[in-house]
Amino acid sequence: MRAYFRLLAAAFLAVAGLSPAAAQLGDASASGGRLALVIGNARYPDATKPLNLPEKNAVAIAEELRRNNFDVDLQQNLGKEQMRAAIDALIAKSRAGSAVFLFFSGYGIQAGNQGYLIPVDAQIWTEADVRHDGVSVESVLTRLEDRGARPKIVVLDASRRNPFERRFRSFSSGLGAIEAPSDSLIISAAAPGKVIADSEGETSIFVSELLKEMRSPGLSADEIFEHTRLGVTGATHGEQVPWVASSLHEGFHFAPALPGQSSPTQPLGELSAATVGLPRFVRAGTIFRDCPDCPELVVAPAGQFNMGSDDFETEAPIHPVTIARPFAVGRGEVTFAQWDACVDAHGCDFKPDSRGARRADLPVTGVSWNDAKSYVEWLSRKTGQPYRLPSEAEWEYAARAGTTTPFWWGSDAKSGHANCRDCGNETGRQTLPIGSFPANRFGLFDTSGNAAEWVEDCWADSYRGASSDATAREAGDCKQRVVRGGSFDSGARYLRSAARFLYDAGIRYYANGFRIVRDLP
Repeated sequence: MRAYFRLLAAAFLAVAGLSPAAAQLGDASASGGRLALVIGNARYPDATKPLNLPEKNAVAIAEELRRNNFDVDLQQNLGKEQMRAAIDALIAKSRAGSAVFLFFSGYGIQAGNQGYLIPVDAQIWTEADVRHDGVSVESVLTRLEDRGARPKIVVLDASRRNPFERRFRSFSSGLGAIEAPSDSLIISAAAPGKVIADSEGETSIFVSELLKEMRSPGLSADEIFEHTRLGVTGATHGEQVPWVASSLHEGFHFAPALPGQSSPTQPLGELSAATVGLPRFVRAGTIFRDCPDCPELVVAPAGQFNMGSDDFETEAPIHPVTIARPFAVGRGEVTFAQWDACVDAHGCDFKPDSRGARRADLPVTGVSWNDAKSYVEWLSRKTGQPYRLPSEAEWEYAARAGTTTPFWWGSDAKSGHANCRDCGNETGRQTLPIGSFPANRFGLFDTSGNAAEWVEDCWADSYRGASSDATAREAGDCKQRVVRGGSFDSGARYLRSAARFLYDAGIRYYANGFRIVRDLP
């Protein structure tokens, strides 16, 4: 009966001229359009120097929104007249049913009971000046509400210590809580009354986590913001906790789920908890961490797949494999920050060089198989949970995510899905932060390219005699271990889901990293 209704619904959508994907994006994408105003204010004359990240944050957010079919107005370093004109233009374009997205990165101030976004030419000496020169977030939301916009989504990267408040206050108190009018969703980079320092990098931690979640297929906007809150909290060890307010009437999606994918559940528990207690039965797609320093995990479902390919002898023969039980696998490779936590706790005795790049959110590379084993043993002791490296079969199953094509997204490597030598990206031949490209159907990032990944198995020249279950192969040349997924320095052929290679277990190659698996109860 349910199948009948699904077919009936699909037929209705076809008659109406809407694809199921378009329907999932919400009424706004079909009726009133998708509109976005993205502002990055960095060059304030009253500050001692320009802010490092607002311009970069704004560009990154604008690019992501354009990929999700938003009509984006990207603006930088706006004075008060320019800023008001840009907001007036956004409101004028909006109409009943419009999905409207407002992003601001720069300085913000709370005055009275309202939050104000500060133009670069604001002359602020009193709280009255804030109300005169600043732009009230609440007033913008009210005007959009009057136009019938739904939903109204606001992202505020404005909780910075600023040069204005000391002129009339003894301390900086950041932004306050902003009341979300009907059908609104708001996220601020820090909790009410808290401020954060500007930092270096390509994007802020807040924007980096937000972009990563926006690239996860099938997540609703509510889920994306909640995942972002938890991700930033964990990445900063609780020093920065984004604030979220929602009054959405129904789910809104930036991008549709991939075919056959259901939306993941909310993460289990707070990242500050020492251990996440998983129920006996967990839903595929559940995202969680066991501790703030722990890698983020996603639950992969039980299932079957055909492992290998006929492209190379080492990948043959193609053989069926059964994954008997769900398991939790790292959403991305283990990062430098997560590895450094192991080094600081004396669980790992080697600190690899990040080759001049920002360490925190890059996949750790230059580690051997033996090093990776030390990490999972330390993490198991730290959390009391059963961590390990994935078997080769588990890795390929999770990387394919139900697909049979050479790459999980299709047959063409040059499609903006991976970081490699000939993937069509200009990356300077280096790793990129976790989540720089869309996740696969299971919610995993970078299973193709970026860092090659150690798995548990001993090397064998083919799959002849391979088991039909997902256990790691412990027979063969165990001085050599299997590496999967290819790296930023690999050609596209080595990024295929079936591609496999070998290295000595003790070799610390500059492009090799790993992701982890946790057994579920």
